[in-house]
Amino acid sequence: MRKERKSFYDEAMEAFHRAADLIRLNPRVRLELEEPDFEHIFYVTIELRDRLVPLGPEDEASYRDLPASSMQAADALEPLANGSFVLHRRALLDADITMRRGVIRIPGKGLFRFEKGGPRSFKAYRIQHNQARGPYKGGVRYHKEVSLDLFKALAADMTWKTAIAEVPFGGAKGGIRVDPLQHSKEELEHLTLRYMYKLKNLVGPYLDIPAPDVNTNGQIMAIMMRQYTDGERERHSMRGVVTGKDVRIGGSEGRVKATGQGVVYCIEEWARERQFPLASARVIIQGFGNVGSWAAEILAEKGCKIVAVNDAFGSVANEAGLDVPALVRWVYDNPENLRRTVLGFPGATAISREDFWAAPADIAIPAALGQQIDGRVAEVLKVRLVAEAANGPTTADGERVLASRKIDLIPDVICNAGGVTVSYYEWLQNQRLEHWSEAEVDARLERAIKANYGLIRDIARDTPQKTALHDSRSYCVGRKLDMRTASMVLALKRIAAHYELEGFSQ
Repeated sequence: MRKERKSFYDEAMEAFHRAADLIRLNPRVRLELEEPDFEHIFYVTIELRDRLVPLGPEDEASYRDLPASSMQAADALEPLANGSFVLHRRALLDADITMRRGVIRIPGKGLFRFEKGGPRSFKAYRIQHNQARGPYKGGVRYHKEVSLDLFKALAADMTWKTAIAEVPFGGAKGGIRVDPLQHSKEELEHLTLRYMYKLKNLVGPYLDIPAPDVNTNGQIMAIMMRQYTDGERERHSMRGVVTGKDVRIGGSEGRVKATGQGVVYCIEEWARERQFPLASARVIIQGFGNVGSWAAEILAEKGCKIVAVNDAFGSVANEAGLDVPALVRWVYDNPENLRRTVLGFPGATAISREDFWAAPADIAIPAALGQQIDGRVAEVLKVRLVAEAANGPTTADGERVLASRKIDLIPDVICNAGGVTVSYYEWLQNQRLEHWSEAEVDARLERAIKANYGLIRDIARDTPQKTALHDSRSYCVGRKLDMRTASMVLALKRIAAHYELEGFSQ
């Protein structure tokens, strides 16, 4: 009989079950945490603009004599990362168009086929996993491959992460199945407004608090906040409905870099314990979005050499170390780089994905999507440490291989907890109508990350102790554990305390 393959969610919950067995978690509490409180699945609709889609090479000969069309409005065409253009309504003002069978020629750009827009439907999600410790909290992801199973795993991950960070939140996650590279800024704004319109009765500053995730940012959070607070008499008291906002509209100093900063604080603790000279470390980073780019910048400032970077479109390397500020400018300040990819960066050599993972280094930072370091990748890594900046980047097989090869691992639930920790600081500032300095935010974050990292380290080593920063005596279980299981022990003991002390509502 063929063995049924485990789902992404089942695999993600393996550490939960290991830790629950170890601490003899109350069976009813275990049932409360095994599945989400609520799974919201719905659809959002928007009107897409008309598009100009590149004509295939095989069809170009039929339009060789087609005259060029002229569009005078500077912003008539919005370029998309897939090579298409969104045709805005103002495009026809003072335009001189020649079209044959739906095809036009744009000077300097080539031949394009007109594609009619119209209403489109997109599948959307919001999974609310657990609120025993406080309001649901978790990111909003826009990606073409999201699913219910994925969001369940990510929402549960947020429940553990908020407990480990010791902030008064529970776990949630959500988003929309969409490829942002194929849509205009206006379309994504309309999609966001519609998403929050559908969610309005399910979220709030004391109910469920979204934040940025993959392919979303402070601008998306601003749009969500506007939709939620529009027309409300006390709208400024509702700023805490989302976190990760621009500082000019209630965001926190240090929030944009917080997840990458937290990754570095964890790496610093690992290096300090092992008396490893961090300033001489060689680092490879998978993913150069918000988290990966900030981790790269902060580590480079500390003297580390970022020798290779990979993203969805390719990999680049420089044996002497990449010029990180120049790479950031190439990705984020280059109007020609619509895909925001590291590929093509002139200060590096393009390499294959396989060569990226096999690059000799001291530290690997997966900062992209989940399930990237499987058993095969773990076999070729030439590093001493994997610091999980992404959510669930290492598979169960990958983790077993890393352990067998004595490669250390800092699990995601502590390594990337800087984001939700500073989100809590932002939420606090919103409730108090305060604004803290970046120095204050960084100092609070460093204390929190390093204290909770110390707790997890003590649980893993079974060395109960009380220090100036933490007290691990009530968390150790009498045996040594791997870091992921130790993290889960800390999370479950903190969550279980609420059920043990408060009981169950009837």
